[in-house]
Amino acid sequence: RKLFLASLVLFINIEHGSSKLLRLVVASVVSALFLAALTLARPFKQSDDLFLACIANLLLTCCFMLGTVVKLCESAAYEDMCKTLVGFDSARGASAFVIALTAAMLIISLLVVVLKTASAVRMPTIRLASSGRPPVLELPPECHFHGFISHSWG
Repeated sequence: RKLFLASLVLFINIEHGSSKLLRLVVASVVSALFLAALTLARPFKQSDDLFLACIANLLLTCCFMLGTVVKLCESAAYEDMCKTLVGFDSARGASAFVIALTAAMLIISLLVVVLKTASAVRMPTIRLASSGRPPVLELPPECHFHGFISHSWG
C-alpha cells in the first residue's frame, strides 16, 4: 500500500495526471480496500495496535476523498461541478470545509486514543516479568483446561 500510494500512483496518466481526478480516485480506492483487508485480516496481536492502524488508514482514506473535493472545486474545468456535486460556491469554501473536517477528525482520533489510554492505565493486569506484557491465555480448541503459573518455584 505504501509503495503504491507513494510511487506507483505517479505512473497513472503521466502527462496530465496531476490535473486529473483519476490519481485521487485510485488512491482512495486502494486505501479503502487496505482498510477493509486490515479489519478482516486482523494482523496485530494487540487490539490497540489494530485500532490505531484502522484509525490511521481511515484518516488517510478521508484525506484522499477530501482531496477529490478540493480538486473538483479548484479546477476551472469543473467550475459548475463544485456547486452541483459538492455544494460549495468556490474552492475557498471547499478548502475551509476540508480543513475543518480534517481538524475534527484529528481531534476525535486523539480523544479516542487518550480515552483508551486512560482506561487501559486504570485496569489492573498480570504482566510477564520477561516482556512486561500480559500473558496470552487463549485456549486452543483441542484443549479443555488451561493453567497459568505466576511464580517460579525453584
